[in-house]
Amino acid sequence: MFTISTKRAKSKRAISPVIATIILVAITIVIAVAVAGWVFGLFGNYSKTANGVTVVSGLSTCGATTTTTCNIVLSNQGANAVSVIGASVNGPSVSSTAGASVGGSTVVPAGGAVTVTITVSGTLQPGGTYNIQIALSNGGTVTTTIVAS
Repeated sequence: MFTISTKRAKSKRAISPVIATIILVAITIVIAVAVAGWVFGLFGNYSKTANGVTVVSGLSTCGATTTTTCNIVLSNQGANAVSVIGASVNGPSVSSTAGASVGGSTVVPAGGAVTVTITVSGTLQPGGTYNIQIALSNGGTVTTTIVAS
């Protein structure tokens, strides 16, 4: 005689609620880190570049030879040459965004670097922190903070 097995076929089940909760929490954390990185700039500092032009802070100095000049080294990794059209300096003994004259090489060639001399209308104090903003012909600005020596 033939007997028919009465085994129930296994029904397909979804993942357990605990696993689903862990996956949702992990996705939420990944999204939160990505948003925080974008908002707070953890994945790159875009404020110091202007179409490929950056300040080489290790070579830039203020007050090394006199107490009224800053030598700022600009590097251009962009495809087009850019001209420096103006600068402003803010710090101790210098009025807020004081006008500063720009000398030296004012054209930053594509793929090159130049030193721009900024003469400040005021005296730089040794040890003082100065915020320097350089305006470029492409409409961008580069900003750096330097401690005068």
